Formats: sequence, C-alpha cells, structure tokens
Amino acid sequence: MQYPAGPNSLQVHRFSTDADLAVNTHELADAPEIGGLMRAAGFNPGPNPGHWLAMNDVSVDLMVVPNQAGTTKASARAARIAPHEKLTARIAPGLEPALLDNEIVTIAGLEPGETRTCDLRVAGPAALLTAKAIKIGERLGQAGRQPDRLKEKVALDVFRVLQAVEVPDLVRGFAKHREDDHAASATDQALSLFHDHGATPQGLLAQLAATASQGDPVVAPAFAALVNDLLTAANSHSPT
Repeated sequence: MQYPAGPNSLQVHRFSTDADLAVNTHELADAPEIGGLMRAAGFNPGPNPGHWLAMNDVSVDLMVVPNQAGTTKASARAARIAPHEKLTARIAPGLEPALLDNEIVTIAGLEPGETRTCDLRVAGPAALLTAKAIKIGERLGQAGRQPDRLKEKVALDVFRVLQAVEVPDLVRGFAKHREDDHAASATDQALSLFHDHGATPQGLLAQLAATASQGDPVVAPAFAALVNDLLTAANSHSPT
C-alpha cells in the first residue's frame, strides 16, 4: 500500500554531520589504540563518553551495546574496553541488532575529484529502525526532567525509514534479530514502542514526526498507517 508524503516530498534536510558507529568488542583488537587513532585523524574527545569532535564540527559517536560494555554498573556511561582509553566509547542500548543485521557498503567521497573509498558495515533498515525507536524510548523516559532531549527529528527519521523500505524487508530483518537474545529483546522493545506511541495519528511518535515535517498534515496519519502495516506483518511472523 502506498501513502502520500513520499520521502522526497518532505521539505526537511535529510543529511547529518555526525556518524554513529557501533563497536563490536568481540572483534576489537588491542591495537591500534582507538583514542590515539581518533586524535591522529583530527578528532578530540567531546563532553560525553564516546563523542569525538573535529575542528569542522563533524562528530563521530562510538558506542558499545550494554552486554559488551565491560561493566554492569547501572550509572556507567562509558564502556570499559581496555586497553583503549576509558572514555573512548559510550554504552548505548538498541544497537544489538546492528551487530548481526548489516551489510558491507562501499562509501565514496562526496567532493568533486575525490577517489577514496571505504568499505563499511552499514546497519540494515530493521536494525536502524530498532535503534531509533530505542533512542526515542529512552528520551521519553527522560522527558519529564529533560524535555529538550526528545527530538522531533528522530521520529521523522523513523517515518522516512518506514516510507522507504518495504514491510517484508523489515520483517525479514526482525526475523534475523531473533538469532540473538539481546537483539531480539531490543526489537521487541521497539515494536512495543511503535504499538504504544505510533499506531494512531494522535500518538506521540506520529505527532513528533508531523512537527518535524513543519506541520505537514499528511505525516501523522501516514505514520500511523505505516506502523500498523508493520505491526500486522511482524505479528504474523512472530514465533509461536
């Protein structure tokens, strides 16, 4: 089923100047030391663990899932990945699916005449959708004391993924997440969030996406319709 307000019709920028990288510590070598490598590339530690900032304001966030963080302390924000320095990466739930639901993509430079390329593992759309939902869920929990943490743009990012990716492709990604208990738990949380806050045009996620789209009246109902399509398909493929 097709819905109005296609991804190219939204009058909102679709680019970002930051990169989010999930570090799989099970495949992480001791050398080179990440902090030294980041500084050599022109990045310096930011105010928060895992946040690295370049002089041109381009930033890189290095993140580790909780079950690989090297600590079970509830208040811990920085992952313990010695011998890499203490504040190299921060603990970030919701990225568990990205560690197994990904594919290698060749990234090329954007500048004219740039010939460099780099092969990177890029999270699949279902993993990306899960990560963004978990981020929204965390910020919903913080909204009472930190209302500025709830960003409309994240909900609009979710809407764009739902528009751009066919439901069967997302469901196949969710099925892959079932291969790992941590990834499956993150996906279940994401789907619950969509059910509770995105399945009606009045839901918070739908309303946040509409606000981020500069008040496009089509966005909230389209968001809810896409979420319901996804939930129906995901539920029909859930293990019994």
